[in-house]
Order: sequence, then C-alpha cells, then structure tokens
Amino acid sequence: MKRIALLAIHVEESPEAVALGAASVGVALRAAGFDCHIVEGFVCESAAALADRLFALAPDAVGFSIYSWNRGLAAAVAHEIGARSANVLLFAGGPEATADPEGVLSEAPLAFVVRGEGEVLAPRALELLAGISPLAPRGARRADSVLKALAALPGIAIRGADTGASCRAPSEDLARLPSPWTGGLLDPAQHGGALWELARGCPFRCAYCYEGKGEPGVRRFPRERIEAELALFARVAREAREGVFQVFVLDPTFNADRARARAVLDLLSAQGHNIHWKFELRAEFIDRELARRFASLDCSLQIGLQTADPEVAARVGRRLDPEDFARRIGYLDEMGAIYGLDLMYGLPGDSYEGFARSLDFAIGLAPNHLDIFPLAVLPGTELRERAVEFGLEYDPRPPYLLRSSPGFPPVKLDRASRLALACDVFYSRGRAVSWFLRALKPLKMRPSTFLAGFADFLTTRKSGLPCAHAAIESLQLSFLEREYAGRGLERILPALKDVVRLNGAYARALAEGERSELELSYDPDEVFGPAALDLAAFVRGARRRPSRVAVVPGAHGPRIVRRDNRPR
Repeated sequence: MKRIALLAIHVEESPEAVALGAASVGVALRAAGFDCHIVEGFVCESAAALADRLFALAPDAVGFSIYSWNRGLAAAVAHEIGARSANVLLFAGGPEATADPEGVLSEAPLAFVVRGEGEVLAPRALELLAGISPLAPRGARRADSVLKALAALPGIAIRGADTGASCRAPSEDLARLPSPWTGGLLDPAQHGGALWELARGCPFRCAYCYEGKGEPGVRRFPRERIEAELALFARVAREAREGVFQVFVLDPTFNADRARARAVLDLLSAQGHNIHWKFELRAEFIDRELARRFASLDCSLQIGLQTADPEVAARVGRRLDPEDFARRIGYLDEMGAIYGLDLMYGLPGDSYEGFARSLDFAIGLAPNHLDIFPLAVLPGTELRERAVEFGLEYDPRPPYLLRSSPGFPPVKLDRASRLALACDVFYSRGRAVSWFLRALKPLKMRPSTFLAGFADFLTTRKSGLPCAHAAIESLQLSFLEREYAGRGLERILPALKDVVRLNGAYARALAEGERSELELSYDPDEVFGPAALDLAAFVRGARRRPSRVAVVPGAHGPRIVRRDNRPR
C-alpha cells in the first residue's frame, strides 16, 4: 500500500478554501515514503463525481478530512468507494473524527479514524495496515494482530473497539513537522491565498469550542519555518499578475503573547508586501502599540465578542468587561485599523432581547463588519456535555444548531436569525459602517430596532436578496426613505442619500475598481467633511449645491472628479 489520496471537501471556492489539514498529513506521509496526493472538492459535488476523481489516481487508500459541513458527503463518498472496490482502505481525521469517532465510524466503512493531530499517527497506522485488505476475514490471524496493534495506538479508533476509551493523539513536536507549503504539497498561487498556521492549541476554555477540551496551552511553530513560508508567500505575491494575495493567519490567540505578536508583525511589515493579512485576536490583549502595528499593515482583524452580557459570557467560560473591551477596540479605531466582530446568539442564559442589546453594543463600536452565528452545540464540547443542565435542545446532526433553550424558544431563534440576516445585508454586505450610526441618529432608533424593521422589510420582497453592492445600496435607500418619510424627516433625505451614495461609490471604486457617476444635492467636499457627521445640523447649515461627479478608481485610491474635471 503506497499510493494515498486525501480528500478535502470545501464549502465554496475562496482564497481560504485550502486543504491545509489534509496537506499537513499528506506531506508527513510523503516523508514516510508514501506516494500521497490531495484531491479538493466542494459540497455542491456529488459523491459519485468525487469518487471518480479519487479512482482516477488508483489509490491504495483514501483519507477524509471531516468537518461539520462535509461529514455527510464524506460518508457518502466512502460508501461509493466501498461499493466499487473492496481493495481501497478508507480512513478519516479532522475535527468531526476527533470529537465523535464512534459516530463517524458508524456512518462510513472506515478502517480507522485519527483523533487529534495526524502527522505522525497516520503514517504509523498505514504502515501497520500495509498489505492488509480492509475487508479481510475477521478470523485472519495477521489481520487480527494488526488491528489489535492499530487499536493500541493512542489516538486511533477502530470499528468495534471502545472508541470512548480512545484518547486523542499525543501533541506533535511542531519543530519536527514538515511544512505542506515549502514541502510542495500546497501551491499558494493556486487559490490566490493561503492558510498560514503559526500555532496550535488555545489557552482559553470556551464551553462552545472543541479546543476547550483539548490539551491546554499553545504550541508555536519555530521561527525558521515561519520565515521560510513567509518568503514563499512573498515571492508568490510579487509574481501575481492580478488580484490581492490573501493570507489567513491561523492563530486564534495571535496577540496573547504580545512580544511575539510584535515580532511577527515586524516580519510581515518587512517582507509581506502585496499581501492582505487576516488575523483573529482577543480584545483583552490589544494595546496602542499593537493597534499601531496592525494599522500600518494591509490587514483586517476579526475579534470574538460573542455577547455583551458578562453573565452570559461567564456561563461559557469567557470573561468580559464591556468598558475595557470598548476601550481596547477604540485603540484600533483611533489608529485606523480595519476590524470586525463576532456575535453568537443562543448561548446559555441569553435571550432575543439580550442578543439585541449585544448587537447594539457591537455596532456602537463601529466594526467594519459583523459576523453573527447561531449557537452550534458541537460534539466533544463542554456545552454538549452540559446540554441537559442548560436546557439546550439541538439538532443531533451537523451543523448541530440550537433548536430551543429556556431563553430562546423556536420563535425567538427564528426572529434572531432574521435579525442576523438583516444586519449582514444592510450593515456588513452593505458597507454601511461609515454612515450607519449617522443615519439612525435623526430616527432616534437603536441599531437592533432599525435592523428588525429592515428584516420585516426584506420579507415583503418577492425576489431574492441582491449580491452586488450597488443593488444592496438601492435596497438600503428604499428602506431609509420609507423610515425617514414615516417620521417626517424628508428634508434630511437629500443629504442622507448623498452620504450613502458617495460612500458607496467610493467603496466600490476601492474594492472592485468600479467607476460611478453620481448626481448629488450638496457639494461633495461638504458631504465627505466633518459637518455631515450630524445630518440634521448639516441640513440646517449647508447650502444645497446640485452637482455631478464621477468616482473613479486610481493607483493611489479613488478620486472624486467634478463635472469641470477639478479633482477633489
């Protein structure tokens, strides 16, 4: 058994759809002498089509990288392979195999699953199984002895054994692992982006996260590997003919060690030109110096808030001081860094009203975008173990979403889902951060109340939701016009429309390179100036000066060109 195919099934095509987990095991298999290949697919493909691509490699064994989003399809592919051939050994790893080995084994004809890190364990298991048919008679002595040896490996679970007693694989020595990037198994130019693993583990114990049940502490890859991978990314970024090369940094506690974070950021500033970096941060470790470094880099930051209620946060093992959180996010805002926040609804002790308050708090911090998720009661987590105690009813199948809780009956979960969608469309995809709170001030409405009204507005649409920003902007203006007219604020509408349309055109010129022609009611310099931060006062003091402008992309950023061609 020499040829191994590893299947990674992504949700959709994107610079972040990279088979990093499979490739990390694959490059270790190559180092152990196996002929290993990566096959990448998508959840929209059929099991038969994916099996065809795997069989084209004539593999002796196929491994599956299993996540909540691809678990069902991976099992279907395994059955398809098993129906076509009895001579292909099947195995699996990944978060779902680690958290629920018994369930994964029961769903697919797998010889074994790896619980935890697989770079050392997968080659050892496959070496033991070399030459053994996966359907060998149970009575065969060699097969029995090999299976016993296999089951004895810490971190390996097999069918028929006590998977509950199977512990996770021992944590790897990261300094000894080969890199899938510099090892040639992943090509960073292929996707226009990369997932860059700087560390494994987490010092925190959030009850909804599987990492909370893993080994405590953080292990970090050595500087030599980091520098070699960075040099590769930098070369690919320099040679890229179009688009922006993106690198998502996989270290959810990147700034927990601030000295190391500063050192890495200095490396990126010196070598990582032409790359857009994405980081996950903990707010409590943000200081002005880190904020300054992030602002000087082409990057975006994602910060987990989850809830603005300290008591709800405490129930899931998180500490929250809202004032301190806001102060530290303020450092990013002060320095001009781009950041987004995560929110979660359905946590134990939360309610729709509490979620709405968290949404108001989050938007008050003016994030570039908000990512809002329903609670998923994941296998292997503390929340799954305490689900009865907390009164959580959830879907037992992936993605394990909450169905009901004492504070969130189904009707309130549905309402929260519609509010989350409204926020995503109007605020995040609508790129409204620069004017959203300004637009709400004359209405004297909280963000959650306004967005709940927009959620109801969306239900009246007969067509689907638009994707293009210009179409979303038309939807925003339609709703704003209705709300302003309903409150007798028509006199402010021309200024509001100028602000929305001018900021939207500027954003499209920056992000998509799109040129826009606009008819404005006020001078564009005044619309973009500080006086327009208070729309009601602006309308009282500004003189209407109808003008026509073009917003055009440029090498140094968008330009606003007047009808007489005088640049802004």
